[in-house]
Amino acid sequence: MDNKKQIEVRLANCKPIPFMINEDEEEIAIKAQEDVTHIWKVWRERYSKEKSSFEVMAMVAFQYARLYYTKDAHESNTIELLDNFEKELDSLLLKTE
Repeated sequence: MDNKKQIEVRLANCKPIPFMINEDEEEIAIKAQEDVTHIWKVWRERYSKEKSSFEVMAMVAFQYARLYYTKDAHESNTIELLDNFEKELDSLLLKTE
């Protein structure tokens, strides 16, 4: 059974955007909304003379995407490292038996 819930996300100075999420993801959605808006406000103030609100939001989106892909690459590297470790450990254990 899907426990879906509709929430309204308010990012930066945009109108609320309705999203359907799983109920157990609500806390994550609220945290993401708060973090994105906070970064947008800080950067909007910092770049107010040279960047539009839209450009600053694009910068925030790019930053989050970059962080996501960096985390994804680290996760892949960790999985590969653990797989290699497990193979090496199996090899060592089988040699002693």
